[in-house]
Amino acid sequence: MLHNRGRALFLILILGLAACLAAPPAPGLSPIDAAKGILSDEFSPANPAWALFDTAEGAAYAQQGELYLEDRGQGVGIYTRLIDYTWEDTVVAVQVRQVEGTQNNWMGVTCRQQDEENYYLFAISADGYYLIMKVEDGLRSKLAGPVLSPVITPGRETNRLEVRCEGTRLSLSVNGQLLATRTDVSFGAGSIALFADAAEVGSTTTAAFDAFSISDPREQEVQTDEVATRNP
Repeated sequence: MLHNRGRALFLILILGLAACLAAPPAPGLSPIDAAKGILSDEFSPANPAWALFDTAEGAAYAQQGELYLEDRGQGVGIYTRLIDYTWEDTVVAVQVRQVEGTQNNWMGVTCRQQDEENYYLFAISADGYYLIMKVEDGLRSKLAGPVLSPVITPGRETNRLEVRCEGTRLSLSVNGQLLATRTDVSFGAGSIALFADAAEVGSTTTAAFDAFSISDPREQEVQTDEVATRNP
């Protein structure tokens, strides 16, 4: 299916939805620490900062402790972003699994997203591929992949993604294994979103996300240093 992967890459179109204009999160309900730029969400219920919607093209909704994204086969990718929050350097971690539909899909995270035509995308597929892509002014550039990896558990199994956007460095790890690191200077800050796409026009896919977190890479470095000090 590698030839399909090359074709499908350029079928990815991020869809801007009116539902993304939802109200800002209610005071006291959001676990976001705006001062540190840290968030964690188990989707029970979902953080109210997420843009949830239900349209002919797709849907984003919380169900049984997971956040679901449905691509309904209209030839566009579906995303839900955290409204009214932007970050510079971040580590984004999330669990993702395919629920139904084509395995020729993409499921993952965008970081430093400016709008529908400017962002970095980090994704895996249910048939075992990974991808790092830049979209700038609507033009798509492959930074890494699509590459088939044995690290990715295929089918409807859960995979753990870790995405680092730190300075000019962009990296993707899956199930604790670093798969790719690239450098790029196009975007220094922006929003974060979860993403799903049925790479074949006319096909559908549904992905479920859980155990989502955003952390500051500098905080991780401090914790690592503390551990090293306690265990010389």
